Amino acid sequence: MARFLFGEIMPEQINQEEKKEKSIYQQVIDGDIEPEGSQKGWKNLKEGQTTYNLKNIDPEKAREIRRKGAEAINKLHGEKKTAKQSLEKILTLKVDDEILAAADVPDELIQKLKRDNPDATLYDLIQLVAVGRAVAGNMKAYELIRDTHGDKPLEKVEISGNVTTDQDRAMMQELAELLKGGEIAVVKDI
Repeated sequence: MARFLFGEIMPEQINQEEKKEKSIYQQVIDGDIEPEGSQKGWKNLKEGQTTYNLKNIDPEKAREIRRKGAEAINKLHGEKKTAKQSLEKILTLKVDDEILAAADVPDELIQKLKRDNPDATLYDLIQLVAVGRAVAGNMKAYELIRDTHGDKPLEKVEISGNVTTDQDRAMMQELAELLKGGEIAVVKDI
């Protein structure tokens, strides 16, 4: 046992105090704690290795590092797609006989589609299915076609009640008084 000024300290206690003083980074590097998540890459760093400080290196090399980083980020952003972008790509795929055979459309319409539009896409086929169902009496399909075509009836919304707040009324009263007093002039564009 070691004796210190403030009493006796066990060796285990010394190790615990040293661990508290070390940063999490240093504890991971030394193997004192298990790394979690992004900390796992810290073990691959060599002692004394630092990241680039772009202010202390050659300007050409710094420019090259920045360019490569920008390229990597642009590539990453270019790979991300929204559901809308993915759906647009899928809908523009050309249909083949196998897909047409699986479609719930009368054979006459499929033959007409093949004849009139040999480069038909999935989007064309979906529209054709909607038309086929509308012709068969499906009102939802009819409404979809009508609305897509632009013939959707206008929806009227009626607002009832007072939509003017007390603050609005106070501001209008103040403007009216300023107009009467001549402090504000109304200028009309000609």
